[in-house]
Amino acid sequence: MPLNTNQQNTQRVRTVLMLLITVLGSIATAPVYAIEAGQYYYFISDKCVAKGPQTPEERGAATPDIMLFEVVPAGISDYYVNMNTQALVHYTEEGQAQLSSFESEQAYTAGKDGNSVHHDFMLQREAITLKNLIETLNGFSQLQSDKGYYFKKIVGLTNPNTTFKAVTRVRLTDNGIDNRMLLANYSSSYYSLDSEGTAATTPFITVDHNEALRRDIHEKGSPYAIYTKHSVCGEKWIPGN
Repeated sequence: MPLNTNQQNTQRVRTVLMLLITVLGSIATAPVYAIEAGQYYYFISDKCVAKGPQTPEERGAATPDIMLFEVVPAGISDYYVNMNTQALVHYTEEGQAQLSSFESEQAYTAGKDGNSVHHDFMLQREAITLKNLIETLNGFSQLQSDKGYYFKKIVGLTNPNTTFKAVTRVRLTDNGIDNRMLLANYSSSYYSLDSEGTAATTPFITVDHNEALRRDIHEKGSPYAIYTKHSVCGEKWIPGN
């Protein structure tokens, strides 16, 4: 027997309620990894464990005043990251601006690995031409060693019409220390695309913005330069501290 109008409406309501319960249940059970939003400044550490002078006066004198990144909340469990591209002192202003522009439509994910939580931000994922790549690399470094490496890679291309998948990402790692985040990755990778648009598994060129940022935090010969060799940590700025 066909359902009457009231029965059909009741069935629709039940269906909607069941869908709502399912969605809410999945949200409730999905892991949420919170970040302390705010500005994170460089401090002397070994993977976020404080090193060097510890008194406020000595620490302030030895630590360069460099904001590394800012974490901005974007919803209940979503975040944006804004990198301090001006700290990349060997990039041109155009290169810094372009890198910042990648942050306009970023995507955020998070996951746990042992005792660490990784917060991943995909800033860029698009296809670009060889001309675009060359212009980008010119803005990303003014150091002769870097420019020489890029030049050799470009010259070695057999197909001048090659296009590339450009991927720029940031990873912040929380090792369980309050108000501190390790800048584990900040890089742009360029994968060559074949005639069918399939990307190579190995990047043609990778630009390590993290390494470029760390390069000149401390002067050469500084006893603290060893702590920026592989990574840097940001400590959340708290007014009054």
